[in-house]
Amino acid sequence: MSRVTIAEVAETAGVSKATVSRVLSGNHKYLRAATRQRVEQAIQQLDYRPSTVARSLTSKRTNTVGVLVADISNPFYPDVFLGIEDRALQQGYSVYLCNTNYDLARGKKYIQSLVDKNVDGVLIMTSSFSPDWLVELARSSTPVIVLDWAVQTHGANVSTIAVDFQRGIDAAVEHLYELGHRRYAHVGGPPQLQTSQDRRAAFLHALARHGIDPADVPVIDGNLRIDGGRQALPQVLALPECPTALFAANDMTALGILFEARAQGLAVPRDLSVVGLDDIWLAAQSDPPLTTVALPRYEIGQLAMRLLFDLLERPREEYIAAVSTRVRTSLTIRSSTGPAPAA
Repeated sequence: MSRVTIAEVAETAGVSKATVSRVLSGNHKYLRAATRQRVEQAIQQLDYRPSTVARSLTSKRTNTVGVLVADISNPFYPDVFLGIEDRALQQGYSVYLCNTNYDLARGKKYIQSLVDKNVDGVLIMTSSFSPDWLVELARSSTPVIVLDWAVQTHGANVSTIAVDFQRGIDAAVEHLYELGHRRYAHVGGPPQLQTSQDRRAAFLHALARHGIDPADVPVIDGNLRIDGGRQALPQVLALPECPTALFAANDMTALGILFEARAQGLAVPRDLSVVGLDDIWLAAQSDPPLTTVALPRYEIGQLAMRLLFDLLERPREEYIAAVSTRVRTSLTIRSSTGPAPAA
């Protein structure tokens, strides 16, 4: 069955194609109400949908955006994407989801593909990021929203969302310190990632405020996934002085620690307290439920699309100064943290 054309709508309504176009564009101020109603009835009767290709040729817009995430298997990213998608659909936009799998070369290929598709904007929601991506997008003057890399990515057509990790991590350390913990370790993400560096620095800074020398705090590099957490725990247990509290760079790592602790015959939090970061939905379902530094994931997605639409209100060729917005974190206390075990 062939696609219904604007000419068929015009013929059914008994009007010109120009009149149908005016109704479709909302530019019908001077049309008689009866005429507009006939056109709308014809559109509904024929189930007419305007060609997105034809509309893009006229408006210079495709009503599409691209979203890059680092790991679609991490429940953090679907929550962010849902916020993006809901806001996009409300504005009549479709979304391309691109999973980089922490691979910078794969991410660049996605960027090139999105540019080729002439998307109206790109949201980079990954914890692995290359400045080359912005260079590629700048060539086509494509507006960009970046999560996490705010301090390094200001530029034309780039707005950023910075996460205030310090606030939530300060609360986590305060909570552990009040429980009597004095020996800590950190299981981080890949050390080359800026977000891994930020979270580690915030944790060590919070400990220093309580008189604990950061140089005395073991840091074990992970991969931000469950298997990385499982692999890290034996390294923690092999330390000369075993910590009583672990702070993980994200919840997936923390969940891996919980799973491995059970396999090793350890009781959490009796033998070891564990804190994660993100507050993914699995955090509340684990055994024990995970204490974690919470990020407003859905709200971050909504905010990202709002910032992008702010950029899109300006002509694509026009220079747009960077805007940086900070998102606060908070502590959600559950059962994976408890009093420090006796010496």
